[in-house]
Amino acid sequence: MVLNGILLRKVRVIEQVIAELQSLVPLSVEQLQADWKIQCAVERNLQIAIEAMIDICQRILSVKGQTPASTAAKAIKRCVQLGVLSNEHPYRRTVQFRDFMVHPYEEISPNLL
Repeated sequence: MVLNGILLRKVRVIEQVIAELQSLVPLSVEQLQADWKIQCAVERNLQIAIEAMIDICQRILSVKGQTPASTAAKAIKRCVQLGVLSNEHPYRRTVQFRDFMVHPYEEISPNLL
């Protein structure tokens, strides 16, 4: 699949987030617990990367002439069915992690990051 402008922008967002997170390595759980600014940065960057991944899946469905999926998990499943992704499990787990971060946000443990 050729990356169009929207897909390419989303891929670049993920690449940027990965670079920003890698700049923090090595980072221990203790460091996350001790510095709320770093914890917030890690949480936000992970959320941005996961949202971009979901957007990519939805865009691929659109490019393939399909209707949007009603959930992120369904978008991933449909991309597997189209042969764009080989395995839905790691992507579904990522979406589950994002859901956990976004919904019970007041309870995120640095151990999960």
